[in-house]
Amino acid sequence: MNKKLLSFVRLINLLFSRFAPKLTQKKSSLLTFTFHGLFRNENERTLNLVDPRPWITIDDFRSFVEYYLNHDYLFISPDDILNCLKDDKKYISITFDDGYYNNQYILPLLNEYKIPAIFFISTNHVKHNKCFWWDVLYREGLKNGMSLDKISYIKKQLKKQTTEKSENYLKGLFGEGIFKPLSDIDRPFTLLELKNFSKDKLVFLGNHTSNHDILTNHSSTEIKSFILHAQDFLYDITGIYPKTISYPNGNCSNEIIRISKEIGLKLGFTVEFKKTRLPIDCSIDDCMRMGRFDFYGYEERNELIKQCEIFQSDVTLSNWIIWILSKSM
Repeated sequence: MNKKLLSFVRLINLLFSRFAPKLTQKKSSLLTFTFHGLFRNENERTLNLVDPRPWITIDDFRSFVEYYLNHDYLFISPDDILNCLKDDKKYISITFDDGYYNNQYILPLLNEYKIPAIFFISTNHVKHNKCFWWDVLYREGLKNGMSLDKISYIKKQLKKQTTEKSENYLKGLFGEGIFKPLSDIDRPFTLLELKNFSKDKLVFLGNHTSNHDILTNHSSTEIKSFILHAQDFLYDITGIYPKTISYPNGNCSNEIIRISKEIGLKLGFTVEFKKTRLPIDCSIDDCMRMGRFDFYGYEERNELIKQCEIFQSDVTLSNWIIWILSKSM
């Protein structure tokens, strides 16, 4: 039922964005997009080494960039945001969550188009060379005959736990050794790879906590510890403390924002499906509650372009409904 309703809402949103310009005029704003892993081609998607739904191919990423460049958007860095964006232009900010090794495949495109991106790193995954638990659940669940609905249900339940408890649960379910990467598809950066990657002038590293713990599940002391450990780890790699944080799973609160600002972070990103209106008022924490769009899956080649068209429109209610339905599937 959700899938049919989602398709209907997408259609309504697309029609509004195309045929109701007075309602969907593209006002000056910042669109921020979140990506995760990258497939070099569609064949890698079918290997089932990772949960493929939030991933995108390199060719799709090129289509995304060219669409917005052709519609007069400027791709900007976190420093550009903090230095106050002019409110007579349209902007795009690119973010990648988690710290997958395959994120480096995007570097040639960033340099080709001269566009920056923020890469939010879960530092313990780099430090210990371990897979992310949701990928392990997907991979091992399919191997053991679980339905996608069952995998989705377990994933939702594990998000209520600490990362350590989630990992231990999966070890008990599938056996020891399941967090060892199987290929370049499912592994995080190594320390040396991340250090070399960070040297590119278009790459900005951001804080994604030390172990991808969902911060709203934890005490203030734990929250501060998770963020600080990631800050120190990334400083040791780059010599620069990150200015940005992506809250794992998008979960944040006033307390999490207070702690983040106290530590010295200047920009905070959720996963709320919304534009950022200009000008941005950081005095009321607008900078710490930035919304982001992601691509919610597609079955045909031109679906990505349809979504690009929808996201730049101002039909925010429909976008919100799409986000809710896509996350529940």
